[in-house]
Amino acid sequence: MAKLSNYLIILMAFFIATTTIAKEELTAEQCATEFGQKCGEQVYDKLFLPNKTSILTLNCCYKLVQMGYPCHNRLTLSTLATHKVNNWTEILTKSDKLYNKCDKLTNPGNAIYLASCIGNIGYDCGGEVYNSIIRDKGIIDKNCCGKLVKMGEGCNVNIVKALLRSHDIEYDDGEEVIEKSKKIFQQCISKKE
Repeated sequence: MAKLSNYLIILMAFFIATTTIAKEELTAEQCATEFGQKCGEQVYDKLFLPNKTSILTLNCCYKLVQMGYPCHNRLTLSTLATHKVNNWTEILTKSDKLYNKCDKLTNPGNAIYLASCIGNIGYDCGGEVYNSIIRDKGIIDKNCCGKLVKMGEGCNVNIVKALLRSHDIEYDDGEEVIEKSKKIFQQCISKKE
């Protein structure tokens, strides 16, 4: 039991570190490439075109948080420097509010809750679920489906949210990944019955 507890502590430390440590070494150009044109345009519209009705998608919020605050700030400052903008303070304030809103919107819940979720599904089944959701590989066996269902849909979604915020996870659309995790959860309910 102590071995499992140590594993959970290490795993939670990893989740916390990967969702809070930013990519400070990247240049503004590298940050822009990582963030992508579509999301970059959405953030630009929100910050620099106040009269335009613009939407920042949940997917772009995940990408913004995954990219990290230093990259977001570097991109905002770079854009301010290349455009004739008189209201730097207003733009930087809006930029901070936008990042904080995305951070809150994509937050997976507290670390103790996540540790409990991870402990309930275990290492092997967690790997099966991860490979199925993130990598599109493998089928979740009946035993792991049972653990996933027992863990609960809330745990499932919040673990996926934590993964989407990690710098090491690559995906095209965070909303699709969450929907896929919900679909897999429903399939596991069917397998259990």
